[in-house]
Amino acid sequence: MRIGLIHYRAGLMDGVSLEMEKWRAVLTGMGHSVEIVAGNSCPGVDITIPGIEYNDVRNLALNERLYEKGEIETQALFEEIHERSEELLRDFDRELSRFDLLVPNNIWSLGWSLPAGLALYMYARDSGKPLISHNHDFWWDRPYYSSPHPGVVEILERYFPPSLENVSHITINSISAGDLLRRRKLRATVVPNVMDFAQQSWTSWEKNLQLRRLAGIAENDVVFLQATRVTERKAIELAVELVARFNSLSHVLKGRSLYTGREFSGRAHLVLTGLTEKRSLGYREKIDALASKLGVNVVDLSYHCCETQEEFFQSYSIADIVTYPSILEGWGNQLLEAMFARKPVALFKYAVFKSDIEDSGLSFVDLGDSYILEEGLVKISEEAFNRAIKNLVDLLFNRQKYLATTENNFSIGSEKFGYGALEGILRELL
Repeated sequence: MRIGLIHYRAGLMDGVSLEMEKWRAVLTGMGHSVEIVAGNSCPGVDITIPGIEYNDVRNLALNERLYEKGEIETQALFEEIHERSEELLRDFDRELSRFDLLVPNNIWSLGWSLPAGLALYMYARDSGKPLISHNHDFWWDRPYYSSPHPGVVEILERYFPPSLENVSHITINSISAGDLLRRRKLRATVVPNVMDFAQQSWTSWEKNLQLRRLAGIAENDVVFLQATRVTERKAIELAVELVARFNSLSHVLKGRSLYTGREFSGRAHLVLTGLTEKRSLGYREKIDALASKLGVNVVDLSYHCCETQEEFFQSYSIADIVTYPSILEGWGNQLLEAMFARKPVALFKYAVFKSDIEDSGLSFVDLGDSYILEEGLVKISEEAFNRAIKNLVDLLFNRQKYLATTENNFSIGSEKFGYGALEGILRELL
């Protein structure tokens, strides 16, 4: 079967791009021919349709009118949506006819491009071709898509995602599946994010030393790694404060033997390897200000680690522990990456983790499951921080416990979230 995986962008470090590569690998292993269709042109993209590119200038301008407050010329706006949809439909007719099955990713679950979603709806309706809508995130979970314009909301509620006999749906967690059934009367198969646990390890001591030299970090310093994009829902302020609290104990811990066998220098750093979203530049300023206030050294290696997917994955080499304080995730690629890299995780128990992942038996440094917002930043309780710091110290200064924890997580990941699990689900779907 010839299968096309579609998204606004691909070949990059975002979770959807990474997941599409995994689907391609598994489906190819099952004997199918798989190509990736996206709006950008870069390695990993087989067919480019520029009009659906994530940062398409016309779409960005359209979204400003769709989702931001202010008066709009309703008729002109919807005429533009219609014209762009017709234009994209012609692109879809030209580029997608070669496929036996199409798997759009988030095209119908987010309202990022109403013209692309509507054009794909028309293509699916008219062609009768089978499609599987891979819904990673839904528009109703994102405040950005709370349009003040009733006509926009009506389009979202009717077509995102659509109800067509030849379109089936999958979600990446059970909460989203329940929401889809309740809101749209559409049943979905739950397909979790996965990782190839059989591949060669990304991490090495040599890469660790290379990155530490690049960042000015000593071998016996402790590195907290934040391997996510910098955006509000990642709650990176919790990682900053966790490092600050760990540093407050440095005078007591200095000289103790780390899990590596080296004597702790008394210094800890927070390393960022994900890009800062354009819409989150203000949030990044808040993070930097908090780090300065708390005396935390934040090293941004994103310029180096996001050049290629290989560089990004290898960047896990530098970590002693991975911070994952997100308050909202559709599933959690960084969690899988940390498990595969055999790095322990300091984790906030976001809703999907509690509903779909926690029962798997993973071990983690627990940051709790409740928070408040103060001046736009996430805060958790003193009790949660104190518990996390105790668990963290027990891990970093106990080689046996560190290795047992990371090996246990790797084994669980391999069994429950590996390619074998995905292949079993896909065989049922196809």
